[in-house]
Amino acid sequence: MRRALSILVLLLIAEAPSVARGARSEDVSNAGPAGQQGQAASASLPTVDQVLDKYVQAIGGKDALDKVTTRVMKGSIELPATGDAGSIAPGTIEIYMKAPNKRMLTVNIPGSGTDRRGYNGKAGWYVDPDEGPKDLSGADLDALKGEAEFYRETKLKELHPKMAVEGRTRVGSGEAYVVSATLADGNSEKFYFDAQSGLLVRDDLPVEIPDEGKTTQQSIFEDYKDVDGVKLPFTIRRLRPDGDSIIKLSEIKNNVLVDDNKFEKPPK
Repeated sequence: MRRALSILVLLLIAEAPSVARGARSEDVSNAGPAGQQGQAASASLPTVDQVLDKYVQAIGGKDALDKVTTRVMKGSIELPATGDAGSIAPGTIEIYMKAPNKRMLTVNIPGSGTDRRGYNGKAGWYVDPDEGPKDLSGADLDALKGEAEFYRETKLKELHPKMAVEGRTRVGSGEAYVVSATLADGNSEKFYFDAQSGLLVRDDLPVEIPDEGKTTQQSIFEDYKDVDGVKLPFTIRRLRPDGDSIIKLSEIKNNVLVDDNKFEKPPK
């Protein structure tokens, strides 16, 4: 179950068109065989600000986003099997978020019990079904802290010291602008914004898998729906060498009452 939660800790709801591995893109370079062609292609690309501004507008605009201060999401999740190939039976997932930077998720997998992890704005924790509440640290804490940023969509440039539009590539059935973003630890995350709609359709994030080392986790965002004037993806596919997971949300509610105690580490 800890292996399952290592996948969930990077969960991105804030933050659509293929299925699982079929949604992996083929790289499409803007650089032509001649230098002048490459320069012309680069000149035709939008700026980072233009891509990000279009994204914010596509999901509802800053005013609509700022009106939301809490969010509760519920749905199902399928995780990679730890033994034979395939996925284990679907479980349930609940995510609670509160501005500016609080987050808690609960995952229940049949036969494995219920696990939780949260961030209260200052410290992170998780509840192991066998060992009880524990503090989060290192990469796990950094990941959860980053995902706890409630207004992340409007703060992408603020959260990433360096961003650049690298080109266009195919994601599913459409074209997307590729934006590289340098993280505080020096690693490079990549965002893929649909060239037509402006929506975020894919994210590539460097992660470290126990016993396997560093790799890239690819997230595919699908089935965007309007929730109180804000568009959110209801299906998220996580693609990793150690197995894929699928999150299908059935319910998202904004501005509901969420007690601060929800984000505090439970007593032993």
